Amino acid sequence: MHAHTSGTTGKPLTIFYNRAAMRKMWAFVELYRATAGVTKDDRRGQFTGKMVVPARQAAEKKVFWRRDLANHTLLLSSTHLLPENLAYYVAAIERFRPVYLCGYPSCLYTLAEYYRQVGRKAPRLTAALTSAETLLEHQRRAIEEVFSTRVFDQYGQTEMQSFWYECEAGRMHAHPLAGVTEILRPDGTAAAPGEMGEVVLTGLVNYAMPLVRYRVGDTARFAVESCPCGRGMPVIEEIGGRVDDVVFTRERGSLGRLDPVLKGVHNIVESQIEQESLDVLRVRFVPAPGFTAEDLVLLESNLRARVGRGIHLEFECIDRIPRTANGKFRFVISRLERQTDPRSFGSSRG
Repeated sequence: MHAHTSGTTGKPLTIFYNRAAMRKMWAFVELYRATAGVTKDDRRGQFTGKMVVPARQAAEKKVFWRRDLANHTLLLSSTHLLPENLAYYVAAIERFRPVYLCGYPSCLYTLAEYYRQVGRKAPRLTAALTSAETLLEHQRRAIEEVFSTRVFDQYGQTEMQSFWYECEAGRMHAHPLAGVTEILRPDGTAAAPGEMGEVVLTGLVNYAMPLVRYRVGDTARFAVESCPCGRGMPVIEEIGGRVDDVVFTRERGSLGRLDPVLKGVHNIVESQIEQESLDVLRVRFVPAPGFTAEDLVLLESNLRARVGRGIHLEFECIDRIPRTANGKFRFVISRLERQTDPRSFGSSRG
């Protein structure tokens, strides 16, 4: 069998794997579900980047989902998750009555914010399972508060190189039977626990197309302390996002995980930071109905506290943040060449 991924450089990559590898990976998924208190037999609403409905039908009938009866799933299109369609999504989900929601954190967050804005009581979920994008803290808080549930995050790849998942204690574990996880400094040496570095993986599942010490293009750091859940697996303290998607300033070097700039900003649905050059940051944002100038002032103030005064900020108000070809949301986009500065993986939070 085969699948396609964008690859670590954005160049399309075809991955080949056999049925044994697929069975093993779904076993890891089921372990992850069990940790969150759900199973494959529970009804779930799942956001996917695939085109689950024809474009014409979506436009004319306002149907953006398909029932997968065999897997007890309502497959929801992330492509059509636009402000004018949110009421249709909410109605479909409430009719389906899922035990849990899963998929892109940006989609679950958009849904949670809609419930907040319209003052509608959201269905209570057993769990919310997120994957495929970096889960931002403000997204986790909103999803948990609106759906009265817990978020369990998961990290993996189409290439089947690893399987990381959150346990009951809220810590991310790298399952050693799925793959070998290394976190390296820019010079190739192993990063110390607590130090951000580049994720390098060797998969142990897919014998059809083994990838050894594969650079997936993400950053992370191992935890200093063990997990209170008692599992002896390596603990990932933080996933920092893409290696190339960090902001670099002349004043403060490389900066990662800029999502804390959204803290306290309540009337912005979603935003994106794009670095066009060393001297310019473009900030796109989607305003909520209650948005005021004060919200923009707070966002700018928070961002200035992280990036300093030496870089120009340009703000752009739009209807929706563009997604990638596979429907993923990227909070930070860098158009710069990858930095070779020893600080290139930057700080984590501050």
